[in-house]
Formats: sequence, structure tokens, C-alpha cells
Amino acid sequence: MPLQYKLYHCLEEEHEDTITSLAFSAHSTFLAVGSLDGKLSLWSTLSGRKIHVIVTGSNAVLSIIWLMPSENHLLCGLANGVVISIHIHDSHSGSPVEYLAAMDGVVVTGACSEVFLWSHDGTAKWTQLAQILPPPSISVNHESEVVVTSLAWVHTRYSERTLLVAYLHHGILLWDAIKAKMAHFVYVKTLVGSMSISHDGTMLVVSNLTSGFDIYHLNDSSLDGSLLQPSNGMLVPVAFIHGGQAILGGSTCGRVQIWDSMNRSLLGTLMHDGEISTKSFLSLLMCNR
Repeated sequence: MPLQYKLYHCLEEEHEDTITSLAFSAHSTFLAVGSLDGKLSLWSTLSGRKIHVIVTGSNAVLSIIWLMPSENHLLCGLANGVVISIHIHDSHSGSPVEYLAAMDGVVVTGACSEVFLWSHDGTAKWTQLAQILPPPSISVNHESEVVVTSLAWVHTRYSERTLLVAYLHHGILLWDAIKAKMAHFVYVKTLVGSMSISHDGTMLVVSNLTSGFDIYHLNDSSLDGSLLQPSNGMLVPVAFIHGGQAILGGSTCGRVQIWDSMNRSLLGTLMHDGEISTKSFLSLLMCNR
């Protein structure tokens, strides 16, 4: 009796040009699709649903190979002579991973209320080291949702490898990565939309979602001063720049300001046509380091 074939899934509405390559993962769990449109799409063979899309720009994806026996590591050959290596790791079970931080081979991921520490050996293998639980609730926030808003590594008096985790309603937790336990907790009276640590690990600046930015001494959690930049309840980013000598503050109205971190004088204003989102601010930050 001849073999009979029937349509299992129709994968469509993603690529805008000719399909150049197809490759199943080791156990046929995933199908990778390359195209002249510069996109690599990954699909679940069980559900037929699109899982990921990687855009390489204008460079056509010409070849794909999965590195057996891995189900999460593949290589793609591009038209411009570049081979890209892609590792896929579902670390937070579908929650959006909005924050990342890395130090000495340890990667931290933050998604909604979850914070995980991972070790990475340079291959496709990731090992979960710990999950950091949020700090205990107090009377003013016990009914508030736990939401991570920033991650940062720093050298403090508590540990050479201290991870700071900022929460929207629950303050800032200091985690000792050497002893794998909470070292300290900074309670702030405002919300924490974002935070940044000075390069010497002594000062902390917090975006408070209302009046602007508050500056704290990290060692004793005391307030050192504030910078006015109303954010109207939005998550506006802030960062120490120039080796900690200045503070760069985002804006909801296109006016990014730079202050001297010592005397708090205004050093300059960068004007934009429109709102400054977190994503656009990151590129601005990289240019001003």
C-alpha cells in the first residue's frame, strides 16, 4: 500500500520573500525557516504556532543547521558572509523577560515578579543557580503586585558580587551572590520605576514615577537629594554616566536632562520630538557613557 500524506499544518503570514532553507530540530520539536527577507522564524511542529522570529536586517538567511543533539541551538548562514549562533532558552515560562544583567558568567533574568540566576559555560547549556524571592511585604504594599523594574550588579560592603533587584512597590533588595542569600533591603517611600548604581557602588538613583529622581547613599539607605523631572506616573529610565560624574534622566515629553551628580546642577538638555521610551533611551545611554 503506498504511503499517504495529508496536510498537517500550514505555516504562513510571516515571510515576505522566497523561503531559502528549512531545518527540523533534533527531535523534530521545532522547525526553523529561513528566507530572502532576512528573517528566521521558529515554529512548533506540534501546534503549528510561531514561537520566535529573528530579524537579521536586509541580509538573506540562506542556510540553517541545528547543532545536534541540542533542541535550542542553531546556526544560520547569511548572505553577507556572517554565520550567527542562536541559543533559545525559555527561562520564565512565557512571562516577558524585560530585564537582564550579567557578571562573570552569571546571568540574571527578570520577568514580572520572577528573578532567576543562571550560569552559562559558553555553550548552549544554561543552568539555573537560584530564584530570588521578593522581599517581605509590609503594611503599605502587602496588597500590591510584585513587579521587577531593574537589575544591577555592584560591589558593596555586603559582598563583592551583590545583585540589586528593584521592585515597583516593594523597594530594592540586595542579594549576596556568593552566600546566595539576601544581604540587605532598601525601603523607599516612593515607587521605583527604574534605578542605576554609581560606578563606585556608593550611590543609587531611583526614578520615582512622580516628581523625578531621588538619590540615595547605598550603604545606609539615606536620601541625599532629588532631581525634578515629572514623569506623570510613567516608567522613566535614569542612569549614572561619565563614570558616575553625571546623571542622565529620561522624560515623558522629549526633554532628556543631564545633571552633575555632585552639585546637582543642570549640565545640558537633549531635545527629542516626542516621548522618550525605555528602548530609545537605551541607545542614548550607550552613546553617553
